[in-house]
Amino acid sequence: MKIKILIICLLAAGAGCASSLTKEIESVSAQYATIAFEDGIGLKEAKLIAQQELIKQKLVDIYDLSLPQIARNVSTLPNYHNYWFISFKERKPDSIEFIFMCIIDKKNGRVKFSNDYPPSKQWILEAALLG
Repeated sequence: MKIKILIICLLAAGAGCASSLTKEIESVSAQYATIAFEDGIGLKEAKLIAQQELIKQKLVDIYDLSLPQIARNVSTLPNYHNYWFISFKERKPDSIEFIFMCIIDKKNGRVKFSNDYPPSKQWILEAALLG
């Protein structure tokens, strides 16, 4: 009997998390639909674009959708001042930490790069910006 109750509690907790994540995805998608791309992209809009990329790539179960962060260590990258660098940390980092990085053009909101990578391999971002 105790095992059945435990299983029911675990299933209910999982369903609650999934429901919460679904609501968050719907909220981000609704806000994304209001972005005016033609007038340039501010930080708030860049975060929404990055969140939408994370959703589009179906990685919200791995990376924390609710906490987009602006990357600060990008001044060595080519033309860094023309882009927003928005990252997401892993929910449960493994032995090698990865982040999801989204590079967004400040003029038009186009995504130049969006993928996960280990922060120690910043050359990947440099290659994306040069390509």
